Amino acid sequence: MSKRLSTKRKSTSDLPSRQTVRARSDWQQLAWTLVVVTTVIVCHCVVAPEAQSQIIDSLDSYPPRWHLGQSDCQARVVKQDHLVDGGVDGGACESISFVATNGSEAILVYPIEPVRPLNDLLVRVSVMSAKPGAKIGFRIRYPFLHNPETGRPKSVIIYGAQYTTPGEFATIGIGMIERELKLKNMAMRGEYGSDADLSDAFVDAVVINAYAGPGTTALRMDELRVDGLVPMAEGVSTGNARDGEARLTDRQRSARVSGGTNDHLGDSNPGTLIRRPAFPVGKVTRILQHNGEPLAWVRSLGFDAVLLSSPPDANILGEASQARVAIYAPPPASPDPAIEALLDPILAWYIGMGEALDSRQVDSAAMTSSMLRGWPSRWQRPIIAAPSEAWRNYAPLVDGIIDDLPTRVRGIRGGEEVSQMIQAHRRIGDRVETAVGIASMPPESMVRQAESIARAIGAPPPEGYRWHSMWLQTMRALECTPKAILYRSTRPLSSGAAFDNSRAMSLSYVNRMIAMIAPWVSSATAAAAPPVVGAPYRCTRLATNDTDVLILTSIATRGSEVLAGDGDTLEINLTPSDASKTVWRLTNFSAQRMTPEATSTGSRLQIVSPDAAELIVMSTDPSVGALLSQSAAKFARQASLDRWQLASEAVRRTRESWNRATAARASDRRAPSNLVDVAEQTLMQSEPMYRAGDTEQTLRMARRADAWALRSDWQLAESLMPDWPSPTSSPPMDFGAAEIQTIWRPLMDEAGWSKNLLTSGSLDDENLMGPGRWSFGQRMTSQANSEVRHITRGTFQGPGALQARVSPIGDDMLPGGYEGTIVQIRSPSVRVAAGTAIRIDAAVQTLGFGGPHQGVLVYDSIGGQEMGVLVRGRSNWTNVRLYRQSLEAGEVSVMFELIGGGEATIDDVRLSVWEPQSILPKPVFYPIAGQ
Repeated sequence: MSKRLSTKRKSTSDLPSRQTVRARSDWQQLAWTLVVVTTVIVCHCVVAPEAQSQIIDSLDSYPPRWHLGQSDCQARVVKQDHLVDGGVDGGACESISFVATNGSEAILVYPIEPVRPLNDLLVRVSVMSAKPGAKIGFRIRYPFLHNPETGRPKSVIIYGAQYTTPGEFATIGIGMIERELKLKNMAMRGEYGSDADLSDAFVDAVVINAYAGPGTTALRMDELRVDGLVPMAEGVSTGNARDGEARLTDRQRSARVSGGTNDHLGDSNPGTLIRRPAFPVGKVTRILQHNGEPLAWVRSLGFDAVLLSSPPDANILGEASQARVAIYAPPPASPDPAIEALLDPILAWYIGMGEALDSRQVDSAAMTSSMLRGWPSRWQRPIIAAPSEAWRNYAPLVDGIIDDLPTRVRGIRGGEEVSQMIQAHRRIGDRVETAVGIASMPPESMVRQAESIARAIGAPPPEGYRWHSMWLQTMRALECTPKAILYRSTRPLSSGAAFDNSRAMSLSYVNRMIAMIAPWVSSATAAAAPPVVGAPYRCTRLATNDTDVLILTSIATRGSEVLAGDGDTLEINLTPSDASKTVWRLTNFSAQRMTPEATSTGSRLQIVSPDAAELIVMSTDPSVGALLSQSAAKFARQASLDRWQLASEAVRRTRESWNRATAARASDRRAPSNLVDVAEQTLMQSEPMYRAGDTEQTLRMARRADAWALRSDWQLAESLMPDWPSPTSSPPMDFGAAEIQTIWRPLMDEAGWSKNLLTSGSLDDENLMGPGRWSFGQRMTSQANSEVRHITRGTFQGPGALQARVSPIGDDMLPGGYEGTIVQIRSPSVRVAAGTAIRIDAAVQTLGFGGPHQGVLVYDSIGGQEMGVLVRGRSNWTNVRLYRQSLEAGEVSVMFELIGGGEATIDDVRLSVWEPQSILPKPVFYPIAGQ
């Protein structure tokens, strides 16, 4: 007999809060027994039904599984939580409270993977409320019948039992739905016509209509059990599929036979392409580059969607439907009928995954775009891409473009990032939607370098994550009102490592802040920002209707390091027209009312000890404050938990890093114990507030402790990097791993390094260019003139140097970043063994390069461009230094790239390897006794 599952509550150690179990069919066992026992040849074929599965969810742990879906009564959730002892048997359960006006439905939704609507499908759940009337049901979705207004597949609800015993728990359920589904199908054909394609309908959610009259309704849910699940991925319902095929029009049938070349035309208007927005309207969609993380957990971090690295399959599509996570993914080579009914979570196809979409890939992208536009209508989706240049050429091919911001260790100023985004977006105007790509972690090459160094020297693996720079980059991205933000990632957030845990918490916090302010940002336009004085911050104003949003971000940065305004005062000087507006501060996830101080020129706002990023809202409508409070309250609890944990980890790591540095004598400074002590005391004082759920006070105290930890880390970095302020790159320090840099600190001294292994690194020989020697390449010859020459005057050292010059051909300024890269100079290669520590030095002088993200990028073949050092505004000779460790035996070269228009002179390039034996004391030999 098949294994039977107990419906009793399981402890968390015995059974996860949600469990899906495959059970062998009793009919299969019976059929096998009959075959063994009897020898009679049966004329009829015995077909075992397909394997079924179950969901058992005790609903006793975070995150909440039910969410409020559609309603006709303006329902709004006011509280959703887990009660520790409010369940059926005194255990935990999920609870939700909402307010509603007059209406008939407030649908609570529990998503499940798409399953077939069979009579065997049965659900039971225990509920309790002070009001009767809650009804349980299944939501049936028709994947090929779309709502003409929303573009989403149509759905219907089939209801079962109703809750009738207020004040006590009762079990309600539903099953035997095939007859009701036939009636719903008849009604749908009556509404949409006999040609309506109702094939492959599936159940995608358990629902409860919790409406019980106007006012506040509270409902507890416990012990959910769903039996008889047959996933759509295990086969297509043959009956519905045949019915749907029979109802196809002649044009549809002929298009399907011919490969679907015309099936992308809408039935209602055969001459119009089916177009949907690449990103949902009215919000800032948060997308995570997926690396195998569970989608339900990704959703709990505040993400709306994921970007897959490969075409979707039935498993990920079912998981996405269940977790309410949308999907962006590379398209398959051709439409796959096996997953055709499961495509609803896919919002857009992503082209160019794993390759650089530069000017050379435009033709290839055009072919792919044309192919996707010709797919059957069921497979039609918007197309998005992330070109590295030539936006004007890619814009006609796609519906959305992702603008990837530069790596943060490059030290691009915040104003430059915004200017570069604005320039790029102006080239395409409103032809396509734009999103912003932000790295959620250091470059992968840097992570590998830091891990390799840690293993080589016996240091602990890197733990810290400088998440504040990611946060500031995200807030600056909002200044351009993007439709979505894509967080790039090369490693799973769910690995369990301390580094990835920090990433997950920081992304959760930042996502909550975006969601809180998104209603006022998504449709805003940039306006003149008020000037700010005092603490080093930049300010941007976004205007929408009668409400303005001020985004203030710290400009006290050094690479990926950030300082908040601890102890400083930020002063915002408002114009006279702003003096009459009501002002709120949202930094603590609450609409904190601020009163401007009148001045002779208008008014001013003062913020003492501002956070790394501040949000201020001003409006002529005082009622906006209530909307702000409601929006902030949705996310305040989780944001306070995340920020307090992040601050606690930061203070702990800061204390440990200073202790290690002092014990190892790697720092010549005394630990700023006062900063760390005050941070620890602040967290200790805030712990009761944190545990009591006082979100506003918790956030206020956590960000204070966070600011002191940031300043302490800044000072430690200066003590561990004696090369600063010269442009320097050290993987552990760029990563933020002071614990590794402490042990690697001896490499920062001059002793122990070999002689220069670049034989032509002095650049004195005028014949240094050629095979096996120095080389250079040029690009964008139609837009810029460039030259590389050997000079003998004005050198740094010796009789020769290299000079490169770039100037635009037309009147337009050259762009920055990869698109503005004109010249690349490459040194001869030097072979090194695996695990070798390397130091690269070069003297550089620059003139010009006045545009955003322009200059001379100095990097090597180990760290790559993403770890390069950008040099500009250096009219005097400046030494650039790169520390690296080879991961494997191979060739190492030094590269110099000129980005934008300007002139650079390069001299005295050196590549040395670490030889610690050269600084060890030499053995002293003594004569043998008796001789």
